[in-house]
Amino acid sequence: MTGLSEFVIRAWEKRYKAVVPARTETNRRLYSEEDIEKLRLLNEAVKIGHNIGGIAGLTITDLESIIEQNSTTKELLSEEVPSDINSLLDVCIEAVKAYDAKELETILLKASSKLSQPQLIENLIVPLVYKLGELWHEGLIRVANEHLATAVIRSFLASLIDQNEPDKNAPILISAAPRGQDHELGAMIVGVTAAPLGWKVIYLGPNLPVEEIAAVADSLEAKVVALSIVYPGDDQQLKLELQNLRRILPQNTSLIIGGRASVDYLDIIDEIGATHIKDTKRLRLELDSIRKNKYD
Repeated sequence: MTGLSEFVIRAWEKRYKAVVPARTETNRRLYSEEDIEKLRLLNEAVKIGHNIGGIAGLTITDLESIIEQNSTTKELLSEEVPSDINSLLDVCIEAVKAYDAKELETILLKASSKLSQPQLIENLIVPLVYKLGELWHEGLIRVANEHLATAVIRSFLASLIDQNEPDKNAPILISAAPRGQDHELGAMIVGVTAAPLGWKVIYLGPNLPVEEIAAVADSLEAKVVALSIVYPGDDQQLKLELQNLRRILPQNTSLIIGGRASVDYLDIIDEIGATHIKDTKRLRLELDSIRKNKYD
């Protein structure tokens, strides 16, 4: 009826209090129709990308609302990629290899006039950042190439964030890379994605202690803290940092974690009840969901 195994149901009960079934005199569980319906909806919501830790406490009505957004998800995931996007990516790489910062900046500015902002970020900026990382790891570009590209892209992304003037009552999103994470473009991409959606973005930069992140979130009453994790994928200290961050963040502050290496920390992300985001399309949907379900 729910599509879930007995093991999963027990785990969701114990760990997330997803449902609290009644008990018989012999201590056997008795699931009501509402319990069964909620478990079914939770299963469906998890299948479309939601983190169980973030939705287990929602009502049936809230879960139905999330699932209704699945049609929007499918539309976003099937957005048509412009046919010339690969050529744009190629010329960006050539400009980086030639140490031509001005040319790279010009290409990005022209692309921003041709593409919608979601297309620009998802289909050009993100692939460009990933490609530059791969080229550097393979020894096909120098550190200087990578630093030049990062400087240009950082400036370009900052200008995109500044183009949006948030409402004075806009919910606040804090974007940062935690201690040990020196790559900042992922955190900036979060800001660029959130700003046009009506969020006031506070970008704190890379390599920031979680105590500082939590202090800013508390001071500004931030609704969301978004972290970017790029490298490495086996940092035990980072796992402790994430656990500590969740402990000291205000309970009503949502925690979103993404980035290239974030998949290596899924166990901790799940443990602390954070939401894992694998791309900017999903990020837009999650931010929209947070506003609709909690803050409107």
